[in-house]
Amino acid sequence: MNKVKLLLLFFFSIVLTLPLTAGSMDPDANGKIKGKVIDQQSKNPIEYATITVYNTVDSSIVTGTISDYNGDFEITNLNAGLYFVEITFLGFEMISRDAIEVEKGSKAVDLGEIRLSPDKQTLKEVVVLANQNSVEYQIDKKVVTVSEQMTSASMSAVEVLENIPSIKVDFEGNVLLRGSSGFTVLIDGKPTVLDPSDVLRQTPASTILNIEIITNPSSRYQPDGTGGIINIVTKKSRMLGFNGLLNLNGGVFGSYGGDFLVNYKREKTNYYVSADYGYQPFPGESYSDRLTTIDGISTRIVSEGKSERLRNNQGLRAGFDWDISDKDLFSLGLRMGKYNRGGSSELDYLTTQEADNFSMHEFSINESGRSGNYYNMTGSYLHKFNNDQHELSLQLNYRARKGDEYSENVLKDEGQTITSGAQTTEKGPSNNWEMRLDYTRPIGSKNMFETGLQLRRGFSVDETELFLYDTDIQDFVLQQDKGNSINYDRKIYALYGIYKGSWNKFGYQAGLRGEYTYRDIQAVELNKNFTINRWDLFPSVHFSYQLPKENQVMANYSRRIDRPHGWALEPFLSWSDLFNVRRGNPELKPEYIDALEMSYLKSWEKSSLSLEAYYRIKHNKIERILEVYDEETFLTTFANVGKDYSLGLEAMYNYTLFKWWELNLMGNLYDYRIVGQLDELAFENSSFNWSGRINNTFKLTQDIRFQLDYDYNSPSITAQGETKGYYAFNLALRSDFFDKKLSAVLQVRDVFGTRKRISIVEDANFYNYRSWRNYAPMVSLSLSYRFNNYNPMEKKGENGNDNGNNNGEGGF
Repeated sequence: MNKVKLLLLFFFSIVLTLPLTAGSMDPDANGKIKGKVIDQQSKNPIEYATITVYNTVDSSIVTGTISDYNGDFEITNLNAGLYFVEITFLGFEMISRDAIEVEKGSKAVDLGEIRLSPDKQTLKEVVVLANQNSVEYQIDKKVVTVSEQMTSASMSAVEVLENIPSIKVDFEGNVLLRGSSGFTVLIDGKPTVLDPSDVLRQTPASTILNIEIITNPSSRYQPDGTGGIINIVTKKSRMLGFNGLLNLNGGVFGSYGGDFLVNYKREKTNYYVSADYGYQPFPGESYSDRLTTIDGISTRIVSEGKSERLRNNQGLRAGFDWDISDKDLFSLGLRMGKYNRGGSSELDYLTTQEADNFSMHEFSINESGRSGNYYNMTGSYLHKFNNDQHELSLQLNYRARKGDEYSENVLKDEGQTITSGAQTTEKGPSNNWEMRLDYTRPIGSKNMFETGLQLRRGFSVDETELFLYDTDIQDFVLQQDKGNSINYDRKIYALYGIYKGSWNKFGYQAGLRGEYTYRDIQAVELNKNFTINRWDLFPSVHFSYQLPKENQVMANYSRRIDRPHGWALEPFLSWSDLFNVRRGNPELKPEYIDALEMSYLKSWEKSSLSLEAYYRIKHNKIERILEVYDEETFLTTFANVGKDYSLGLEAMYNYTLFKWWELNLMGNLYDYRIVGQLDELAFENSSFNWSGRINNTFKLTQDIRFQLDYDYNSPSITAQGETKGYYAFNLALRSDFFDKKLSAVLQVRDVFGTRKRISIVEDANFYNYRSWRNYAPMVSLSLSYRFNNYNPMEKKGENGNDNGNNNGEGGF
């Protein structure tokens, strides 16, 4: 707790003192402009009106402010000179005051009362002009404009990503990028302490400007993750003055939440703060049928009943940007919060053995959860040299997490007496820091060289305990010999170089990244260390060619790595319930991925088409392996089973049939094959997988839109079995009020309750069938309000010319 207080004190001390320094750099700047803003019709003062001062010579912005509660404003620290001033407020005509002369040592220039008149037509025209395509394709990434998603006010980042061919979201809200859960998530180009899917689930879409999907990153990026990188670019306002957003939502089954974003921008400084809270239960029902055979005796266990998953999170984000000069930029950001993921079930179990004519009925109550606090603090500095794009940047990032995991499972007989039970707990802090230094230098007019150094260091501790239920004392008792402690220590040092340029219509980029990895896992009770020292090379190549008008072809290759997560390495038993236990494998090797992509883009007046072909080979394929632990219990562990191959094609087609009807079609087709060895037996499984989505958006009036979409996912194979396909329909209705300041969205997901997860796993001595279905439909209503002409801007990355090029960390 002391560390948290010091962190907050340090953060806000810098935030509050730096702008004071910025405002006092010129002792001769003592001119003032003041005035009062009122409503022409009501004669009432207007609070939060934006006043912007421009230099008459070159029309550049000098400074600005907002009016206070009484409509008054005063702008200070002006140099002597000639200015003009613009006064704006949402829904009112802009007023300009020209030829304002500020003399050295003179009194304040008083503009008197400035009366604004309402202008609804102007507001509507501005909003219409702001519309743009929801997905933009660039040479190395896809950019999803979240504000163009009709239901963005009521969604998280997960629901936004469902509208992208590369993305698949499973029943638990876990995101798969090109079929893999191994990818990196960044916030404004910076790593986060939470797991990728957790970050996406608890980031409100209303606070996101756009999402960048980079499936084949260059050598500049950290190579962690099979699928690539998802970068969330958060909103900041580009308007001078004070403005913001407020969102509230609620739904069936007790779901509710809200978030807000407040921004205050001056000429050279920008402050922002946002907070969010969400409570989302997902009740449903589950069914399983398992059959095990040990020593010729077959045991069948059938279970069914109610289950529920819960997500409960709260977060705070604050930051400060300072343009020290035209060539120097400084940013400081803090992100902190609490996360809580839980689950519970009440299941009926029927156990039978036909050979002995044995039958037993039991009732199981299970609870589990994962919760804790997290903290992220980042600071960055960018210096621009005289030449365009000649830059040097430094970034420091510190993140910490302290969390607890628990599970409790009890079995009751038909008389509701507890016959057995188990509790498991896992506690431990995690601390990580990262430093990166990046340099870019143009060579001539069409070429550029980039290089950089990156250092990562991480520590974490996991301590587990096991409690078993004692029927004599009717309580849980700690098992002293079953506790385990794991200490993780990791260092990664990297150096990269990239050369890129163009020749006629041909663009190219080639890079190489070298990484040294040190990792030590200390199993305290086993008195054993699992250590690796390894060097890796990661090349990347990108090409593009501009065909005749509105056509483009691109191709790229990269090598990546997917390190196993900590929980997959822990060499001890962890009970999820009395019928399922997990054990990690500290001997796991990382997966290495060779990925090749080719894409084609074509645009017409009312439509556009994108095609992306990809081929991916994964070496040292890591799979979850199911084994028989005893006649009633399954053991889940992890193993490197061989290689898998994916050859596929993604397509997206957008077409405006009429002014009131827009159609979006997207699909992903790929051939998947996995080849390897399991239990000393060679195997090869393959399947042809595909998914598709049809999205219709109807503009009923200027302020009312209706959306209908349908998605389908085909069956797929694994090393030991398969998952069945499913489909779903979703509806949404959006209406805007008060000149689009207020928006209401009614959303209905899985209208007919057809999203049902079915998986089958089988081996020589067992068979396991499992199904899960959320209660449906899921209905929600959200309200979004923006005040004082809120208009988001993109945040520059550490290069000053993109949205962030940093990367997160993978597993161990």
